[in-house]
Amino acid sequence: MQASQEIQVLIIGGGIGGLMLAAICRQLNISCLVLERSKKVTPAGAGISLAPNALRVLEQIGLYDDIVRHGQSLDKILIHRNQTKWRTLDFTCVNSWFRYPVYSIERHYFHHLLYKAADGDNTVLLDSAVVDLIDDPADRHVKVELANGSYVKAQVVVGADGIRSITRRVLSRQAGIDGKNTIRFTGRVHMSGYTAPIPNLGPKDLGVGNWLFYDDSILTTWPCIDNRQWFIGVKAADIQGQEKIDRSVWAHTTPDTVNEAYGTRFHPFAESGQFKDIVDRSERVIASNVFEETDFPTMSKGRVALLGDAAHSMTSFFGQGACQAIEDATELANSLQSYFSTVGNKEQDHGSTSSRADTSNLVQVLSDYSARRGDRAKALVSFSRNYAKVHTGTLAYGMGPLVRKLIYAYLPEWGWMWALRWLYGYQPIVDSLSSVPGEKVVCA
Repeated sequence: MQASQEIQVLIIGGGIGGLMLAAICRQLNISCLVLERSKKVTPAGAGISLAPNALRVLEQIGLYDDIVRHGQSLDKILIHRNQTKWRTLDFTCVNSWFRYPVYSIERHYFHHLLYKAADGDNTVLLDSAVVDLIDDPADRHVKVELANGSYVKAQVVVGADGIRSITRRVLSRQAGIDGKNTIRFTGRVHMSGYTAPIPNLGPKDLGVGNWLFYDDSILTTWPCIDNRQWFIGVKAADIQGQEKIDRSVWAHTTPDTVNEAYGTRFHPFAESGQFKDIVDRSERVIASNVFEETDFPTMSKGRVALLGDAAHSMTSFFGQGACQAIEDATELANSLQSYFSTVGNKEQDHGSTSSRADTSNLVQVLSDYSARRGDRAKALVSFSRNYAKVHTGTLAYGMGPLVRKLIYAYLPEWGWMWALRWLYGYQPIVDSLSSVPGEKVVCA
């Protein structure tokens, strides 16, 4: 689609959430355009976790089989405290409780799947950095200004442009409040990577993840296809200077960067016992400072909506960032489909004048989406923050190590599943598309 064509939905940001919304819009015959500031699509990040709350809609739009072929289900987790094994946690019960397992997949490949589902270059306009947007109620369209001085108009604008969202900053500025994102640095740094197949691993190791609790840091490895490993290390950041704190992704990260922090640490899959063996097989590594939400402004204002990290950034301790962006996109698509189908019917009955007048209802539609998603987003950010304290053993009053051991060493599998009902049991789908087998799952 060209920017000069009539656009119903203009999406700022070509990440997971933006492309998911575009892919759904394509199936709903809602015209959309994605503005992506990058000049080309390049590999980014390491792996990605796709849980049952996101997999149902991904199956509905036809991507689940590809995920199964190119991803790896998480079947069990080995849990160690330094070199002492606490237990093996059976995770196959996720499938029996929630109809889907948890899959790990290379982030770039999953992005490619969504890019293709969104119709790729026909939908995504690269090298399109947004600098401003104007939502004049007297105008039928929202107008978006690009860095090259051109403008794009659409009936709805969706900010899916990540933790440093320009969309969110513009909305905040126009509301007369500080235009900076309401995020804070957690004091932690994540180092992650995606490896080639680990040669000393065999069939028995497929689907086996690892949680390792060291004295001053933690390390997680998730199983990927062909015994590749996606690893995430978390430790307190040793950072000097506000400029370094403000950066999200570190420049020039190499395997040596990771090995400095974790190379000599124990890992049960390392041939020598030291994690360096796995890091040295990395095809891609990344280091980033960890930020989280401190405030929850509305997820919509006028005819502009937010989704994903642009609306509710959270720590990655339970791997829900992408899943929540997918949930947002699904719920927002349902709202947009309801609105546009109503407008289309009125236009057929009464002509375009009635359709233009009816656009005032769009503000309420997006406000309803904001209220519906905002509560769950707040719950997820709070859950992620508290889970991080349990995972790192940093609960108040010195209770962290004890609570962590009680949960990770002794809590039975059914206890884990019961605690995850509210998260994995909520599985939104696109209401007007063909459903997938089984009943729609929504657990409180």
